[in-house]
Amino acid sequence: MAKTYSAFGINQSVYQGSGCVDMLPEILQKEKWKRVLVVAGPSIIRTGAIKRFEKILNDCGAEYKIFSQIEPNPRVDDIEKAGLPMYKSMNADVMLAIGGGSTLDSAKGIAILGKSDKTIHDIAGVMGKYPPHEELPWETFPVIAVPTTCGTGSEVIRNAVISERNRRKLVVMHDCIIPKYALCDPDLLATLPPHVAAASSMDALVQAVESLVSLAANDFSRTMSLRAIELIGPNIVKFFYNRATPEFADAMSKGCMYAGIAWNNSFPAQNHGCNHAITELLHIPHGDACAVVMPWFVEWNGEVCRKDFWRVYNLLEPDNCVEYEDFEVSMLVDKFKSLNRQLNILNGKTLADFGCSEQLCRDMVANFFESPFFPRTTTKIQMYEALVDIMKGKYI
Repeated sequence: MAKTYSAFGINQSVYQGSGCVDMLPEILQKEKWKRVLVVAGPSIIRTGAIKRFEKILNDCGAEYKIFSQIEPNPRVDDIEKAGLPMYKSMNADVMLAIGGGSTLDSAKGIAILGKSDKTIHDIAGVMGKYPPHEELPWETFPVIAVPTTCGTGSEVIRNAVISERNRRKLVVMHDCIIPKYALCDPDLLATLPPHVAAASSMDALVQAVESLVSLAANDFSRTMSLRAIELIGPNIVKFFYNRATPEFADAMSKGCMYAGIAWNNSFPAQNHGCNHAITELLHIPHGDACAVVMPWFVEWNGEVCRKDFWRVYNLLEPDNCVEYEDFEVSMLVDKFKSLNRQLNILNGKTLADFGCSEQLCRDMVANFFESPFFPRTTTKIQMYEALVDIMKGKYI
């Protein structure tokens, strides 16, 4: 008999709202965690934002060390040769990861290595043997995530993306690296640089739309997707221009979290199926790559996703809602083009301006996976043709 059920949910405790980072001492006391490896991005150290967390840890008597050897695309060597040995040498009980997606992915890399005596490459190669919901045959390490950007949703996602020396990205995916606790404090978003705010916000919005129309979506993930879009859509541009406004920051903090939960309970579609290669070969930030592919994504999938895209459009334009019979997919395509311009994605440049060529487009689709969960079937040839159009500026 064919399976007719789905499995979904979240396997963690999430605190969201202004000041929720102050829950940290209560969490440490509850779990009896006394030794903490703080994983913090260089900007957290440079700007002095780390001092608030040091005070919290000092006040509650926790022993801690700080690991901040983190690149924008976290590297295997930094995790294996610096972060993991530091965790083990201090006999840490938990990691406190403070930062954006790269920081949280670094902590997840340390966590999944755990006491395995394996490399990240080894683990990425055998992940297919271990269902994500089942325990691994080695001990892994717990993480408390404190996101300081509003994009990847890494604080609620089972994925981590880590780069090898040749810049090839490895993806590890397992429930053991979903942070046990996530503290989503919108106050931490106030000092985001404009470009980071734009790119990370578009990453969250793309995740929400992509997980909505993926054929792996279920009622739970769709609910999370729609709520994320409802929060992000009307606030993304306002947040870009004033990150310190509590109303806008809170909406983006929640929207990113819900998009991440949706992502974790659905599956990627064509946008994320190709954009790791864009970031690897052109060194374009992940959120920008998501944003520039999105108008094509909507146009391509419009034939099979018109009703969902109508819902998305009305959530993005709550003051200009249209009836279903009046909606054209091109309206949502134009909306994403407009967002990219308003948020100054890639400074209005094309992929060609960053050195892309038709040959590089071929290279980008070399590892493109033709997933059964894509809303519309997409071959490597079709994805190549799409990337050439994007490169030439068709969707600006």
